[in-house]
Amino acid sequence: MKVLHVLEYSRPNISGYSLRSDAIIRYQRQLGVETLQLTSQRYQDFIKLEEDIDGIIYQRTLKSDSILAKIPLVNYFHHINFLAKRIEKSVLIDKPDVIQTHSPMFNALAAIKVGRKYKIPVTYEVRALWEDAAVDTGKTKEGSLKYKLIKSIEQRAFEQADAVSCICQGLKQDLINRGIPEKKLYVTPNAVDISKFQPLYERDNELEQSLNLTNKKVVAFIGTFFKYEGLHYAIDAMKVICQHRQDIHLLLVGAGNELSNLKHQVDKLGLESNVSFIGRVPFEEVSRYYSLANIMVFPRESIRLTELVTPLKPLESMAQYKPVIASDIGGHKELIEDNKTGFLFKADDANALATTILTTIDNDELLTRISDEGLIFVREQRNWLNTAKQYLPVYERLIK
Repeated sequence: MKVLHVLEYSRPNISGYSLRSDAIIRYQRQLGVETLQLTSQRYQDFIKLEEDIDGIIYQRTLKSDSILAKIPLVNYFHHINFLAKRIEKSVLIDKPDVIQTHSPMFNALAAIKVGRKYKIPVTYEVRALWEDAAVDTGKTKEGSLKYKLIKSIEQRAFEQADAVSCICQGLKQDLINRGIPEKKLYVTPNAVDISKFQPLYERDNELEQSLNLTNKKVVAFIGTFFKYEGLHYAIDAMKVICQHRQDIHLLLVGAGNELSNLKHQVDKLGLESNVSFIGRVPFEEVSRYYSLANIMVFPRESIRLTELVTPLKPLESMAQYKPVIASDIGGHKELIEDNKTGFLFKADDANALATTILTTIDNDELLTRISDEGLIFVREQRNWLNTAKQYLPVYERLIK
């Protein structure tokens, strides 16, 4: 079986999108699938039109120089047609049995044009609903003309694809509510590569001393600072916590478009000595920062995007034997069973977060049990081999 993956980004870019794609491809190969990889014209950080990234060959797409690519809204349709021509070239050379496209919907619609022409089945993996992501990043407003157009374009992709995979149950249910037949939907959940995330039982003493965290209880977040991550609630919670004790420290590792707002909030609340901003760190150094955490915190806001989509970071924390505290949004509830594999608190409520931290952070026996259960969960259920297996029966059915 030969499968052509059409992607927005790929490694060597390091992001949740590219790392998920890389894992799916590698584990599909372990299961005997011959994979081919093609990135769209949105990814231009490449040196050659064909690149070997740790044994995986990625075909690249040159950027369009057409004036149509610069006209708002029109550029969407030009993108689809331009990418379709690139996919067609790959299809004629490699002759795949299935085209597996990944978000966004432009990749799916481009592949569908080619798939219908050459009678090749196309499946589309939706990782988030594009119109919701556009609202959260400030690119449009809910109910606007652009919002409605984006939604209608993706709806067309859902309807025309031969099958649609969703990264979580929340997305699957939303598509059912939008009229997509359940029989064409399947779930390919987020997971972790267990071999890359080893349990961390001891702190990195050198890093601990350099950050002045000796004898501190550390609550940590490691990731990208988007508004919907709700880190402002974590900072507000620290204001409450500091009224009771000074030995708890919030460690924020990463960067993003909310960084300046978060720093301003810390200054305004006078929490400079209780909150540390580390900035981005190299991938190979991330585990050192995880090692410092007594608890990992994920205070995501309750918005449509977070209620529907499951994040990856809580699973990575569990894989490294770290207990997690997370807001009780839909995306977290699919990953965390309260008081078993982690702790859930009322979303958008800094006081509830503060209370959860204060009532758990000193209970070593409880945190050990939670860490044990979380590690078992990711090892036995949320690993990439299990996720890769979900695609195979769908591919086989589509080919037949």
